[in-house]
Amino acid sequence: MGVLIVSTQLPDLVDKPLAYSFSVLPEGRALMHSLLVALPVCLYVLALYGVQSDTGWAFTTGYLSHLLGDSYRSLLAGQWADVSFLLWPLYPPPDYSANGFGVHWEQLLAAIGDITVAGVFTGDLPMMVYQVVLASVVVLWWLYEGAPGIRTTDTHARDEPRIGN
Repeated sequence: MGVLIVSTQLPDLVDKPLAYSFSVLPEGRALMHSLLVALPVCLYVLALYGVQSDTGWAFTTGYLSHLLGDSYRSLLAGQWADVSFLLWPLYPPPDYSANGFGVHWEQLLAAIGDITVAGVFTGDLPMMVYQVVLASVVVLWWLYEGAPGIRTTDTHARDEPRIGN
């Protein structure tokens, strides 16, 4: 589970500091956000852990889902220039200077201000429904699988024979 969590954030953990703190990359979506890097990295991890390994597939799923999450809206809208980061360095990444942290906060506050009396977002209802449905499917799947990752060590301790009994 930890591999999945870390791999979903890996592209940002590498690209954002290299772009915004050290100015090594042109934007916060470049090197690790590029399929030209992501696919070989995922293949390497699968080969390292074995194709039958849950760890290798958890890493690959997490990593590629991050790239999909960063690009699916633009892909669905046919805004190809906005997903040029997927083929960096063959194509330059989009300029994200207008998408800083403050801009995101302003957009969030504006969206909260658009909540109607009925309690739905007026501007992006289809996307909100999609996200709620997707999150619900993931949670139900996790529960169906037995909620892995939340077992405590006490569960295993009860199964072990005790000395002196």
